[in-house]
Amino acid sequence: MIEEKTLLDLCEYIVKAGKEKGAEHIEVHAASESEVESDVEMGQISQVSKKNLSEIAIRLFIGKRMGSAFTNIPTQDAANEALDLAISAAKATTEDEDWSGLPSPADEYPVIEGLWQDSVVDSDSGEVVGLAGKALSLSVKADPDLIPGFGGSAAIGFSAAYANSNGVAHSDKGTFALVVLGGIAPTDTGMTPMVFAYDIARDMNVDVEGTVDDVASTIQICKNSVKGNSGKHTIIMHPLAYGQVMNFTLIQSIRGDNVARGKSKIGDKLGEKIASEKITVVDDGLHPRGVSSSSADDEGVPRRRTPIIEKGVLRSFLWDTYWANKMGVKSTGNAKRNMRQGLVDISPSNIVVEPGEREIEDIIKGTKHGYYIRGVQGAHSSNPESGDFSIVGNPAILIENGKMVGAVHGLMVAGNVYDLLNQVDEIAKTPHYLQSIIGPEIVFKDVSLIAKE
Repeated sequence: MIEEKTLLDLCEYIVKAGKEKGAEHIEVHAASESEVESDVEMGQISQVSKKNLSEIAIRLFIGKRMGSAFTNIPTQDAANEALDLAISAAKATTEDEDWSGLPSPADEYPVIEGLWQDSVVDSDSGEVVGLAGKALSLSVKADPDLIPGFGGSAAIGFSAAYANSNGVAHSDKGTFALVVLGGIAPTDTGMTPMVFAYDIARDMNVDVEGTVDDVASTIQICKNSVKGNSGKHTIIMHPLAYGQVMNFTLIQSIRGDNVARGKSKIGDKLGEKIASEKITVVDDGLHPRGVSSSSADDEGVPRRRTPIIEKGVLRSFLWDTYWANKMGVKSTGNAKRNMRQGLVDISPSNIVVEPGEREIEDIIKGTKHGYYIRGVQGAHSSNPESGDFSIVGNPAILIENGKMVGAVHGLMVAGNVYDLLNQVDEIAKTPHYLQSIIGPEIVFKDVSLIAKE
């Protein structure tokens, strides 16, 4: 992995060289990553790999004409070749009348403790493989019937830098490690649904035991197949489940580009109630345990904590520099660069659902009849403009008289995400720290379900 200071020096060199070659405005984003990874397939460690990747994305403007180029060779010679390509592209393209400038330097950048841990970058393949091996051995002990269908472990270090012709010059670095396990088990009539869990941390102290126990305990319940009932019922959704639904509906509607294009159902609802007062959702790029936390986004704009829904009221959208300038607002630090295409998208950092007061175990004990949905299928087919969705809970578990009694196969949930957000009845206390969302389980009441006959 290339150190962030070296990347920043290269970015500043490219900015200077680009100006000398005729670019009026120019920005450069460089990234480097080192990863040691092991893969698990059908109960065996199938491979171990080590990767070192570097990427440099150049975007420049001649007037309002934009050109971009990419290289994975972190040298000045390669950068100059890429610059020539970007300048040729800018000269050949048409003007973007809405483009008004690159980001300006920030007064200061936030400091987030703990994003970099030497233990991760100093780890070797044996230590990484050991995490996966531990998960496999614990799986057998937890349930001899459990078949680890897939999984693995990884230790990743990364650095990034950004510089532009307005004088922005910033760099970041971070680490994280993870362990993943997906398991199934035989039943009297076939196989259980695949149960998936993982833990991700900034250091090497990933919770292998908790990950295995999560999978094994859910598998134990899913070994018993039960029948569900169609109608309106209480459902409890794990963030692995509602996170997918939100990603393809709500999250698309709070992106500033979709708001500007009129493709957001809630684009004119700022300050209005769009959800139950029991739910608060935040985009938090500063969360110390967030995978996407950093001091700046991919345009060198400082990260921040942006309230999206506050006690049911819509408070903000997410913006990068281009769309913020177009709409007369400020960037929220949510620019995400497509390195190879040279383009910038708007992307959330860490979506955080604020916790409630009761633990999930107590909520389940108090549920007379309902369904615990841990994962879903079909969320990708949701309609991002209307918020309509149709998903199948997988696994979906029946709750009767305070106990999870077995898996319900083919349980369908169909509706609209904004109706669903207004059906929030309670939010559990302890959050799960996932890759794109941090949050506890959410209880929704009177949700329309279709059970397989």
